[in-house]
Amino acid sequence: MNKEILLQIEKVKKRYNDRVVLDIDSSTFEKGQVYAVVGPNGSGKTTLINILSLLDKPDEGKILFKGKDIWQNPKQNILNSRRKMTLVHQKPFLFQTTVFNNIAYGLKIRGIPVHQNEEKIHKALAMVGLSGFEKRNALQLSGGEAQRVVIARALAIEPEVLFLDEPTANIDLRHIDVIERIIKKINREMKTTVIFNTHDLSQAYRLADGMVSLLDGKVVPHVPENIFRGKIIHENDIQWLEITDNIRFSIIAEKKGMAYIFIDPGDIIISCVQFSSSAQNSFTGKVIRIYEQNHLIRLVVDIGVHLVCVMNKESFREMNLNIGSQACITFNASAVKCY
Repeated sequence: MNKEILLQIEKVKKRYNDRVVLDIDSSTFEKGQVYAVVGPNGSGKTTLINILSLLDKPDEGKILFKGKDIWQNPKQNILNSRRKMTLVHQKPFLFQTTVFNNIAYGLKIRGIPVHQNEEKIHKALAMVGLSGFEKRNALQLSGGEAQRVVIARALAIEPEVLFLDEPTANIDLRHIDVIERIIKKINREMKTTVIFNTHDLSQAYRLADGMVSLLDGKVVPHVPENIFRGKIIHENDIQWLEITDNIRFSIIAEKKGMAYIFIDPGDIIISCVQFSSSAQNSFTGKVIRIYEQNHLIRLVVDIGVHLVCVMNKESFREMNLNIGSQACITFNASAVKCY
């Protein structure tokens, strides 16, 4: 059974200061699904979210909502479409008043009488697990609670599409799981289409039905794990890509200057101790994240930058790795793909 296409973009381009920051030939979003927009910093994630949520206009191309080209007839289409979608920003903004009044604000600016829709406010608070918080001062909430109030404010208008800009970027670890469960609940119980961007690929795997992977403003077929940008230098007859002041990778490439690199997680060897190898790329780090996907174990190792590695379950059990474990990783220069 084919699902309904809710949002579609065709040949979209966006420029800032004469530089193309987004160039997408085509992408579709089906009704009732959860989508993650992923990619490294500067890849165009926020620009895409702003264009999809109608906060920004593309310089070229079409944005179709339910099959209608929104920008073809902006006066007629923009307002109607905006009433059916809302964006929750990365940093929650709350007014110095009660939680109830903060959530009511979204109804007021759409001309919806609050006194006739108090039930929507209570329902939205229940959806984010904050029933009973109506009279609390919004500015005295924790970061995680504030984020939940902002999400409730968005839900009160009952949007068909909910956009979330890095929904867990500014909250503590304790609340990340809470926010993720709320996103699943919104999609499951309200049938809301959710589109969010994130730098956390494990979060994208946990939540999303589909992904849009961006690199340098373009959609790429592979999920952008282990993609870095840096400057290519030569030293002692070896070619390096400098990622930070302290981290550089040995590479084999014909490019010069600034470049992107990609390291397939499957090309990284992980061990508990350093072993003899001719590979120039050998690092020691700490395991900061572990998750299972497609019968493999994926680990995120912090070596100064985060590297995703994969291993089978048997090897994982034998190595007895846990969050906080020291891990040694090695990969050949030939494993580093340069763009």
